[in-house]
Formats: sequence, C-alpha cells, structure tokens
Amino acid sequence: MTKAAKILSIIFHPVFVTLYCMVTLYITTDIAETLSTVDNILVFSLIISFTIIVPCLAIWILYTRGKISDLNLSVRHERTPIYLISMTSALVCAYLMFAFLDIYFFVFFWVFAILSVALTALVNLWWKISIHSCGMGILCSFMVLMSMLYSIDILWLCGSLFVAGAVMTSRCLLGAHTVEQTLTGFGVGLGFGLIPLGLLLCVINNFLTFAAC
Repeated sequence: MTKAAKILSIIFHPVFVTLYCMVTLYITTDIAETLSTVDNILVFSLIISFTIIVPCLAIWILYTRGKISDLNLSVRHERTPIYLISMTSALVCAYLMFAFLDIYFFVFFWVFAILSVALTALVNLWWKISIHSCGMGILCSFMVLMSMLYSIDILWLCGSLFVAGAVMTSRCLLGAHTVEQTLTGFGVGLGFGLIPLGLLLCVINNFLTFAAC
C-alpha cells in the first residue's frame, strides 16, 4: 500500500499538473489543428521547461547544497524557496504563451492556478498544507471548465475526481499530511481554478442582459 501511495505521489506530483491539463486540452479539442506545428511544439516545450524541469532542477540544486533536507520537501519551512521559484517560472511560462500563442483562456486559467499556489505558499508559513492536493484541485477545476466550455465526456471529470481522491489518500497514508491539510489544499486549488469560469459566466450573463435591453 505504501509503495502504491509513493508511486501515485510521483506520477501526480504538482509539477506535472500543467502538462496533464494541456494534454487533456489537446486530446479533447481540435487545438492541435488550429495551431501550427511549430506552435504545438512550442506549447509543450514551454510547459515542460518552465513547469517541470525548472522546479525539479531547483529542488535538486538546493538538496545537493544542503538547503533542504530531502527531495520530498518534508520540512514545511524548506518549501518556501521552491514555491517562489516554481511560481516565478510558471508566470514566465504563462507570459510567453500569452505573447506568442493563441490560447488565451488557458493562460487566464493558469494565472489563477498560480495564485492558488501563492496562497498555499502563504498558508505554508504557518501550517503545512498539501500542494499535491492543491494540484489535484486545479486539475479537477480544469476538467469542470472543459466540461462547461467544450462539453467533453463526463468521464474526464469523474476520472480526475477519482485520481484526486487516490492522491489525497496517498498523502495521508504516507504521513505527509493530515486529512484537514489535504482537503484544504484541494479546496484552494479547486476554488481558484473555478474563478475563470465564474468570471466568464458573469460576462456572458451581462452581455445577454445588455442585448435583451
């Protein structure tokens, strides 16, 4: 059971969430056809470089220099530098995608996802909150957005909720977090991830109200 929990924690590590969201977008929509081959390569190159390689490299460098105790960032106060590096790198990625690619809504969504990480980092100064669960909340909120905007199969949302439950359970089984810490992390990620949808619905509602006048 412990081994399975560790595997789940690695596969669904927060650094992979952006990639999983983008892969879902590509599988369930025709975005690949609307972008050029170069742009498609650029999308995944930016995501892999700035949201996976940079954070992982930062963790490794800090670990080899003795700045953090372990690669799992078990010590609460040692997480702050990694959060700051990851958020900065993700913001650079979001800016580059906004500047060079026509996927503005994804960038808009991802900015709020980064804000959820910022809140998690802030709370982490006083209380150890689960960033794994926050990532799962972001993933689930993205599936909700995809269901609302692109009418993708409901199985995607159901699958993401199942995975989120499994990952959150794994974090508790490994003793990394309490139930309260995992639920709080999930709520933060889900809440911030749904803000873009709420704003979009407000805009649509105001437009329809104005048009009806």
